[in-house]
Formats: sequence, C-alpha cells, structure tokens
Amino acid sequence: MDLKLIAAGLRHCGKVQAFKRGESIQAHVIKQGISQNVFIANNVISMYVDFRLLSDAHKVFDEMSERNIVTWTTMVSGYTSDGKPNKAIELYRRMLDSEEEAANEFMYSAVLKACGLVGDIQLGILVYERIGKENLRGDVVLMNSVVDMYVKNGRLIEANSSFKEILRPSSTSWNTLISGYCKAGLMDEAVTLFHRMPQPNVVSWNCLISGFVDKGSPRALEFLVRMQREGLVLDGFALPCGLKACSFGGLLTMGKQLHCCVVKSGLESSPFAISALIDMYSNCGSLIYAADVFHQEKLAVNSSVAVWNSMLSGFLINEENEAALWLLLQIYQSDLCFDSYTLSGALKICINYVNLRLGLQVHSLVVVSGYELDYIVGSILVDLHANVGNIQDAHKLFHRLPNKDIIAFSGLIRGCVKSGFNSLAFYLFRELIKLGLDADQFIVSNILKVCSSLASLGWGKQIHGLCIKKGYESEPVTATALVDMYVKCGEIDNGVVLFDGMLERDVVSWTGIIVGFGQNGRVEEAFRYFHKMINIGIEPNKVTFLGLLSACRHSGLLEEARSTLETMKSEYGLEPYLEHYYCVVDLLGQAGLFQEANELINKMPLEPDKTIWTSLLTACGTHKNAGLVTVIAEKLLKGFPDDPSVYTSLSNAYATLGMWDQLSKVREAAKKLGAKESGMSWII
Repeated sequence: MDLKLIAAGLRHCGKVQAFKRGESIQAHVIKQGISQNVFIANNVISMYVDFRLLSDAHKVFDEMSERNIVTWTTMVSGYTSDGKPNKAIELYRRMLDSEEEAANEFMYSAVLKACGLVGDIQLGILVYERIGKENLRGDVVLMNSVVDMYVKNGRLIEANSSFKEILRPSSTSWNTLISGYCKAGLMDEAVTLFHRMPQPNVVSWNCLISGFVDKGSPRALEFLVRMQREGLVLDGFALPCGLKACSFGGLLTMGKQLHCCVVKSGLESSPFAISALIDMYSNCGSLIYAADVFHQEKLAVNSSVAVWNSMLSGFLINEENEAALWLLLQIYQSDLCFDSYTLSGALKICINYVNLRLGLQVHSLVVVSGYELDYIVGSILVDLHANVGNIQDAHKLFHRLPNKDIIAFSGLIRGCVKSGFNSLAFYLFRELIKLGLDADQFIVSNILKVCSSLASLGWGKQIHGLCIKKGYESEPVTATALVDMYVKCGEIDNGVVLFDGMLERDVVSWTGIIVGFGQNGRVEEAFRYFHKMINIGIEPNKVTFLGLLSACRHSGLLEEARSTLETMKSEYGLEPYLEHYYCVVDLLGQAGLFQEANELINKMPLEPDKTIWTSLLTACGTHKNAGLVTVIAEKLLKGFPDDPSVYTSLSNAYATLGMWDQLSKVREAAKKLGAKESGMSWII
C-alpha cells in the first residue's frame, strides 16, 4: 500500500473539513492493519486536530504502541490552538517524564505559545533555558515564540532582551515586540521600535494605530493618514480603528471621510466596518446618519447581531430610550440570537426607565439565554435591581457571580447608598479592597456620601487618604464629595481648604460649600462665596439659593432672606420651591410678622404644606398669637387629618397658650386616630 498517498488523503480531509471521508479512510487503515504505523497514526491525529475533535485525536494517541516527537508535538499544538493550553502543558510534562522523546524546536514553539496563553512564566523561562543549552537561539521562528511568550506575560524587559538575541529579526519579530509595547500602553517605546524597523508592513502600522486607539489618543488618526500616504491599503482593521478614534474625539468630518474610504475599499458589507460606522456617527451625535447606515445595510448583514447591537448602543448613548426599546423588540422578533451585548443594552434600557417590571422580563430572557452568570451581563443585572431599590435580590445575584468585577461592586454599592443601606455599602467597599480591585472615583464618592450621612469623620479621613494615594483628590466628583463629607462632619475648615484647592469647580461644588457654611453657622462666608461664584460667571441654581435661605433662617437674618428670595425670582428667573418659602415664612414667624407671613403664603403659586403651617404654629406659641392658632389649626386638620404629628404640634401650641378646652378636644381626636407612633433616633 502507498502510505504516503493515504497520509496525503488524511491531511486533505482535515484541511477541507471532509469529516465523513476522513473517517472512511481511517476505517480503511484499521481494516488493513496499519493503524499502528507511526507515520499513518500521526496523520490521523493531525486530521482530528484539524476537525477540532481533540478527544478523538487523544484516543488515537493513547492507542498508539509507539510514538515519536511528531506525535507529541501534534497533540500539544492541537490543544494550544483549541484554547486548552493547560492540557498542552500537561502533555508536554508527560513527555518529559516518559523520556520517550527529546523535544525539538517545533515542540518548544508550541509549548511557549501555551505558556503565553496560560501565563505560566516559570515554565516559559525553563523552556527558554533549554533552547539556549541546545543552541537553538539562532532559529528566528523559535525566538519569535520566546518573544511572544514574554510579551503575553507582560515581561517586556525580557521580551526586549530575547529580541536583541535574534541576529536577523523578521517582520514578525518586530511586530510581536511592537504589539507588546502597544498593549502595555507604552506608545513612545512602540513608536521608537517602529521607526527602527527596516520595512514596516501593514501589521506594524495597524499595531500602532490600534495602540493609540486603546489609549484614546488622536495620534491614531495621524498614523492612519501617514499609512495611506505610504501607499499601504487601509484594510478592514485599520479603517474601523480610525472610525473608533473619530468616535471618542467627536471628529465627525474625519469620520465621514473614512466612511468614503470604507465604501471605496468594498468594506461596506463588512459587519465589523458597519458597526464601527454606526458607533462613530452615534458618538458624534449624528444619530440620523447612524440610523441611515443601519437601515441601508441591515438587510445585507442581517445575520450579524453586532450591527444591531451598535445601533442599540447608539440609541442608548443619545438617550433615545424609546427607540432603543423598539429596536430591542425587533431583534427579539427576528431570527437573531441575543448575545451579551444585546442583553446588556436591554438591561440598560430598564435602568434608564427605572422599570422593574420590564427589568424582570429581561432578567428572564437573560436566564433563558444562559447569560445570568456572565460577568458583564450579571454586573448590569445587579446594577438594575440595586438601582430600583431591590437590594436583597441585587445582593443575591452579586454573590452568585463567579467573577465579581469593579462594575458589579460599583452598581451594588451605588444602590445601597441610594437606598440607605450604609453598613452594607461599607462592607462591600472593604471586600472590594481585600480583593485588590481598584475603587474608582465614583465608588469612592459614594462611600464618602455614606460617611457624610453617618457623620463618620474617622472613616471619611481614611477614604481621603485613599483618594490622595490614588490621585482622585483633584477629580471634581471626588473633591466635591470630600468637601461635603468634611462639611457635614463639622470640619468646615478642612472642607474650605479642599474647595479652594480644586482646579475645576462647577455649580454643584460651589453650592456644596455655600450650604456647608450655612449648616455650620457661618452665614457671612456663605454669602461671600456666593458672590465669588457669581463674579466668575457661574449661574446659581435653586439648591444654591436654598442653601443661602437656610443659612439666613438658622442665623435669624430676615432682611437677607427677603432679598435672596426676591433675587432668585427677579434676577435669575428661578421659581422657588416650598422649601424656599418655608425659610422666609419661618423667619417672619420668628419675628412676629404674622400678617406679612400670611401675605407671602397667599402669594405662593404652590399650596402650603404641613411644614410651613407648623413653623407658623410654633411662632404663634412664642408670640402668644391665639387668634392665628385657630386659623392654622383648621388648615392643618383639614389638610392632614390622619397625621399624628399634626395633633402633637397643636397640643403643644394650645398648652403654651393655655387654651385648655382646645387641648382636650385635640387629645380626644388624637386618641381616636390611634396611639402616637414611637420615635426613633440614630443616637444610642
């Protein structure tokens, strides 16, 4: 029999994926009694590796009575290519232990690739030492594998040293090292290597462009233009990278030019390029263009859910939640399968709508699709439940996640803070730190809110130390939260120092310090900082004025409060809330100016609430105004007949004024309403 012809047939079946024909040839080999021939068995294994049937390949491997280095190398390479590097390394160690065969350059190359994928740097170093002992360092292909192994393990110094040992580096050698520096974000070093390279090819240019895109640098477009000027074709990798660079830079004009290049290059039917175009237009705020691209191409590429996902993401970015929901329904009704990106978008729609009912429906879809424990989808699912206040279910989902990333922690911590679960928020924060995850500025600002709510100065100072260590102290979000924490913990001077040192101060920051001054009885400084804010051109908002009016109320400054309320309406066109009116009414009551207080209440465009009437009631007791108490009592009992606190306030006012008959009637009414609920305090 012609063994070479049989081997060629087996190899051909593997290449063209002719599974049935391959099995037929193997059956013929067994029938002829030549299945134990090493040459033939190796080709059978190679065929099954090409079929990605590693279990069948391993079965043939185990049944072999004799193996050579080709046998072992084929299996190791097969497992590595199939994404099972641990199995490849295990088989390599088994070969060494058996001492049946000595490894060669092909085996070493396959093992180094596995070491790079699995992160086994120790074995990689041992293999590199063996290569040196066996004088194989002159093999460029093998040394490229060494460089690649070090690059994948993030050991760029060793990768560079290995690269320097190559006498005549190939383009693959250069590109491997350049790619390593790009992935590490060391773009200056990558560019230096690029300029040293004798003849950069398309891969070299694409590495740099991709690296700059990952760093969010506009230099990606600079190298894209230079690449085109060098006469190189902008391919299906370079153009989408360029479009992504336009996305985060908001460069719509450049994006349109690249759109033309996509059309000229014949890539308009590529789902990858179409997705990049939709993303670019969406991020540049041109949702109409994004929708045009999507509608023109969705029939041609309707098999790709990636294009639909890009359009869904575009709607979400531009806060078009209704359109996003409609598109999601279209995806559901089509033959497309939901992936993690689709489900993530669906959950974000529910978060934006704060709609638990819709969220539970999507949650069911997530479970059916098998993505509940996916770390991206699972994290957003936790965020959804936490955001709607369903903390218990959010916590359960969080604990079920096999890989808890910073997004999962962030969503649950934010939900806990929003719903008042402060102790749980602190616990999660400590767990996050223990796991070695980097708490971002948003998590830190949320934990600072907890410190503010609990007046926990000790914890607040520790978090401040973390902010300094991480470099978050100058971030507007974190700096504002730090100022708020110190202010609410009574350390107003520390808050002022931080505020004065902030590089960027918006209306929220200014309002925070103004409110802080008021809360700490420093009303003059509150007004001084208010005027500073006005002088630098920052418009105050309603909360700013509420801070000023509260400061006036606490300090008894009636004239300043009158002036502030008038300024708010006349100069800034801001319609006051009830809280604003309450501050002035309370001050008028304290001053005994009941007629003016009543006139202000009658002029209000809003119905007075219980707080306003109660403050005036207290003032009546102080100034012995029994006549007005009767009027206020009618208002309160008519508006809030089932509120026990109303009866308590009236009882106190009647007792102060010695109106015993009215007091008895109120107490009888209170008894009919029910026993007063016991109060609670957080001070124990």
